[in-house]
Amino acid sequence: MNLHNVKPLKRYSCVALATALLFTSLSSVAQTLLEKDFLTRDVGNGVYELAVDSQQNALFVASSPSFDKDKTSGLIYKLDLEKLTTTEVIDTSRRAFATALDEENQVLYVGNTLEGSVTLVDTRSGKELAILQLSEAKNPKDIVHTREMVLDKQHHRLYVSGVAEKGIVWVVDTQKREKIATLENMGQYPTGMAVDANKNRLYVVNGRNELITLDTTNHQIINRFTIEPDKKHFFLNIALDAKNNRAFLTDPDLADVLVVDINTGKVIAPIKVINSLAVIYNEKRQEVYITHRNAKRISIVNSKTHQVKQSIETNALPNSLALSADANTLYVSVKQSEKMTGVKPDYVLKIDLSKY
Repeated sequence: MNLHNVKPLKRYSCVALATALLFTSLSSVAQTLLEKDFLTRDVGNGVYELAVDSQQNALFVASSPSFDKDKTSGLIYKLDLEKLTTTEVIDTSRRAFATALDEENQVLYVGNTLEGSVTLVDTRSGKELAILQLSEAKNPKDIVHTREMVLDKQHHRLYVSGVAEKGIVWVVDTQKREKIATLENMGQYPTGMAVDANKNRLYVVNGRNELITLDTTNHQIINRFTIEPDKKHFFLNIALDAKNNRAFLTDPDLADVLVVDINTGKVIAPIKVINSLAVIYNEKRQEVYITHRNAKRISIVNSKTHQVKQSIETNALPNSLALSADANTLYVSVKQSEKMTGVKPDYVLKIDLSKY
């Protein structure tokens, strides 16, 4: 997940020079790689989240090309996983931001942040199957924006975070294709989520230092931890290492990705990196991948030592991450700066992890 670049959440205080100096000091022992050494492919304007479909050998890329009031539609680019060439462009009636993929049932869930809804797309035909309106506010100004989505395939549930001062999480029954619950008391501005289907647990982070654990069988809050209460964290994304009871939390405002014990809320260790955005844990390779949007960097981290192994310098702003089914390839959406939006297209970067 991943930044949707929507104004209510645009509260970042990075200064380019300070960011660069800090990254240099934290990453001096890591190998630095350049974007030119990897496969990249231009896609289009307004690219956000990614979803890998190994059955179709495809990478789905959500896009919201325009924020003009009269241009509210979105696009889903379908790319070849190997060459990253665009094989199809799917139109959506609402802007496309977040993604969650159900490969087996051939359904791509697409978050429509500004409308507070989720669009269901048939990945074979490219047709819209349904739009689930989650926020029911009658006044458009009161619509609660959707943010992240996580899919519990085992129990046929889709969880969608609703970003508001009094935050919520919506629960969707994916078989009935309907909202079945609205979970309140999620703190201020809940954003990232992770689900452990085997243990019936949902983990939610928010903009006020919190990591919240819910029992997905009854939607009750089990634990509510304030992480590093002496600091002002706005946690944006979370990656889960369920086997080792760890979560990796990113904060776009403060340095370090925090490795947290999900049972106690204690910080196990900080990963010493600069302000971070998206994060993915790769169990097979025992690695963590992190995007540093403002610094134009991607970090590859040893999840055992918490040390940066390699960093990749990008030409634009790395945003979202997706991992291949075999865990050997990482895909990154890279956005242009506000100044270059419309001048150069956003693009996708492919990293063959087996080489590093």
